[in-house]
Amino acid sequence: MTRQQAIEAKCKDCIYDELDHGTWRQQVERCELTDCALYPYRPKSRAKMPDMADSVPVQLHYEGNHREVRVIARVAP
Repeated sequence: MTRQQAIEAKCKDCIYDELDHGTWRQQVERCELTDCALYPYRPKSRAKMPDMADSVPVQLHYEGNHREVRVIARVAP
């Protein structure tokens, strides 16, 4: 089980009510338990996620070799 699958399983176990309106994901997305440690990581619709331009850039976690890589394409005769 991945970390995200574990978070989804916990959220589903916590909030899902089969008699309530919507799928378990829709119910989890409407969750209002903001003091929950998993709240920022709960499943959300991709349509409601921020644009990549608005998100924080990924930071490198290592000092690797950052030289330029050139790709040469060969055209078939």
